[in-house]
Amino acid sequence: MKKINIKKIIKNIDFEKLIEKPTTKIVLALLVLLLVIIPLWYKKSNENKKIIKRNYETFAHTQPGIIGEATFQNLKFDNISLITDKGYTSFNADVTNIGDKESETDSVYVDLKDKNGDTSISLKVTIGKLKPGEKTQIRSTAKGKFKEVTSKSIREYKN
Repeated sequence: MKKINIKKIIKNIDFEKLIEKPTTKIVLALLVLLLVIIPLWYKKSNENKKIIKRNYETFAHTQPGIIGEATFQNLKFDNISLITDKGYTSFNADVTNIGDKESETDSVYVDLKDKNGDTSISLKVTIGKLKPGEKTQIRSTAKGKFKEVTSKSIREYKN
């Protein structure tokens, strides 16, 4: 098998004559075009895609007005948490019937309020009928950031 000496081949090429050929000029022009224009076009096309970068924040509310116990029609709401994660906010609580008869309230609205007392969102929560001393857990999730929420109130859900 014969060895190919690349250095010798390159030495023997007459680059001046090669550049004078029209096909070589076309190839060089295309090469410059590819090396310059395509990266510029690619960068511009990425800018035009308007890539939306979501900056999700995890936030747990610790204000007493939110996580403090509440009572509504012989139902005690405690162990309350309000957590925002990945664009969703979850309200969780334990509900206990502290009355001496079965609860009449099946569902309630939990109104989450801002510092001005305006309702940011009303979460409908289904509790179900609870016997005296019976306890259940409730959860409601809403899309949105409710970082400005500072208090809650509970009211009856009416059809």
